[in-house]
Amino acid sequence: MSAVGTAMELYPYLFHPSVVIGAGVLVLVRYEWARQDAETSALVRRIGAFIGAGILSLLPTLAYALVTGQGLFEVTKGNVWQVDALVAGGIFVAAGTTWLLWTHFEWGALVPMYMQALVLVTVPYIALSPFWNVSGHVVMALMPTLYVTLVDWRFWPSLTIPVVMVTNRLYLEAHTWEQTIGALLLTAVIVLSAFRIQTGGTIGSEPRIDAF
Repeated sequence: MSAVGTAMELYPYLFHPSVVIGAGVLVLVRYEWARQDAETSALVRRIGAFIGAGILSLLPTLAYALVTGQGLFEVTKGNVWQVDALVAGGIFVAAGTTWLLWTHFEWGALVPMYMQALVLVTVPYIALSPFWNVSGHVVMALMPTLYVTLVDWRFWPSLTIPVVMVTNRLYLEAHTWEQTIGALLLTAVIVLSAFRIQTGGTIGSEPRIDAF
């Protein structure tokens, strides 16, 4: 296999949805913490809280494996809507837990609003999955990178991740043009709309936790 082929095979693992989503959260956690001029211990607590929420995201998959008697590898392999549903379930658990923690401890608005946008893109993704194999890798590569870029334009280089992901899904023949470009456009519309509502119609303003 050529170097390009090897890189393309590795790319969806290096930039797996869970990696990109988590990286987006950590960027915002650090970004907001720095602006608040809080103590280092506050940053550690927030990172720990998010890691805990991430661990909880495994619950839907573990429960499904226990109920069906299948192994975790069997449950999570393949490009089928059941796998998408388990991923979506994990996202809902992690996003909800994170949102509750951040609002309860009043750690700021950016992370809860990021989670809100994440849920908003996940709903149509899982709703379409049984009928149209929209690319989850593209959806979850664009949502975090676009959101952090809207928060601060200095993060714009991260948008190369979803651009390459579109090419990757086509190169590996994992999805069609319609499924990849459709995922890109759908996600862009939802994230831009959500951020516009969160900022009161002014891109560049800080999201408000009570926008929705």
